[in-house]
Amino acid sequence: MTDRRTLERLIGSVLAPEVRVAGTVAAPNAIVPSRDYLERFPPALVVAFGRTPRGAVSPTPLLERLHATCAELGNSAPLVACDLEQGAGLHFAEGTRFPPALALASAASEEQGADALDWIRAAGECTGAEARALGVDVVLAPVADVNVERDNPIIAVRSFGDDARAAAERALAYALGVHAGGAATCAKHFPGHGNTRRDSHLELPSVARDAATLRAVELEPFRRLVQHGVDSVMVAHLDVPALSGAPGLPTTLSHRVITEILRGEMGFTGVVLSDAMNMGALAAFEPRYARALAAGCDALLCPHDPWLAAEELSRAVGDGSLALERLAQAAERVEAWRAARRTVKAGAWSADWSRSLAAELAFRALRISGPWPAPSSECAIRVLDPVPGCETEEVRDQVELLRARLNHIPGAFDVQPVVCEARAGRGRYGLTAEEIAALSPASGRTRLLLWFGSPQSVPEALWAGASPTVLLALAPTPPCFAAAARALSERTSSRALDASLRRLPTRWG
Repeated sequence: MTDRRTLERLIGSVLAPEVRVAGTVAAPNAIVPSRDYLERFPPALVVAFGRTPRGAVSPTPLLERLHATCAELGNSAPLVACDLEQGAGLHFAEGTRFPPALALASAASEEQGADALDWIRAAGECTGAEARALGVDVVLAPVADVNVERDNPIIAVRSFGDDARAAAERALAYALGVHAGGAATCAKHFPGHGNTRRDSHLELPSVARDAATLRAVELEPFRRLVQHGVDSVMVAHLDVPALSGAPGLPTTLSHRVITEILRGEMGFTGVVLSDAMNMGALAAFEPRYARALAAGCDALLCPHDPWLAAEELSRAVGDGSLALERLAQAAERVEAWRAARRTVKAGAWSADWSRSLAAELAFRALRISGPWPAPSSECAIRVLDPVPGCETEEVRDQVELLRARLNHIPGAFDVQPVVCEARAGRGRYGLTAEEIAALSPASGRTRLLLWFGSPQSVPEALWAGASPTVLLALAPTPPCFAAAARALSERTSSRALDASLRRLPTRWG
């Protein structure tokens, strides 16, 4: 029989609550576990969030408050995990913002062989070292999803590509870089979120592929990462009947997917993380926390209410629906991870090097479908309003910065920004037919389409046609906007269409 205090500590070890700044999409107010919660259920892991619609707001003050409270209570500081897919600057204002994975893949494809992967590894190393400098122990990356669905609303440019083997090698290079920087890694979103048309933040997506295809495509990057010692694997909330054997059951709650396939078949021995437990995909599945642990998850990220989650786990142990041995096994795994990470030294890091590398990668990632519009000394470039309209302050600010940089540059043509965002809860990616129709010039001026989105989102008629020229910048993020502004002001590197197509990290259109 386990006493109450021991049970509470076990529960604390497997629940990973949020430390979230005010003003994020998910919550208007700041979130930090209360002192009472930290005393009763001391966490071994927390998840930090600093990304807001207007850009990064550092969660450092909140983390410092958390650590101070843990020290006052005599508890060890928890590991801090953070989604740094685009570098530390995605969640920390003082960090470096890197272009997303697909842009890294595009930049690297300019090189051949091992040299190409060195660029991706360098981005991972800078991210890992900077993460450690900012107090983050676990980088929740790389994204190992193979984005084979062009209308995927949530992965898109977060993926390293649509070819399983190439995406696997790129994801592995990034993970090795993060390790070299001194941070732990997480392969996500197992068993693969790249072939869905629905957003698991809102609902449960389904993947209808057969088991053989899933093993050849979706599981390939995870297999490579497991073979090379990835620290953790994040399980997505997906309905994958060919693997789970139970249509309608989220993979997070599937013993067959987690324990039999990930651990048994693939040989993973690290920590299994759930995707955020407060996502809409799990809304109809209660009790969710006990079932996820019973299926094989070790740490349950972002409970919708940590107190209610802890109470659910306590009841489940009491009524026998969750074996105490399974809870203890999960807690031991997470605690051992925490202890091991405390002995890992952070890598060397230079802010100047990180910023220059991020800028160079974003510039190298650019592709253009045809010639630059003819220059003119009579008038300047005109930057039009984006299509569709910008939905976040960060993107609106970037459009204005683009205007400020280009409005004095000679060129009798219009620049039409096209903004495709893969953002939690947005529900779609790419353009509607009406939005595509709006791209046609309404005046006699030549128009260049500045496409901030995946090549998969570019309609064939635009990319393959002689006009208008498409400058592919891959994502509406600050480094990609800056790279596009540099290219337009310098008119550099007008690559031929056929060469660009051979080197794209995904198919176009």
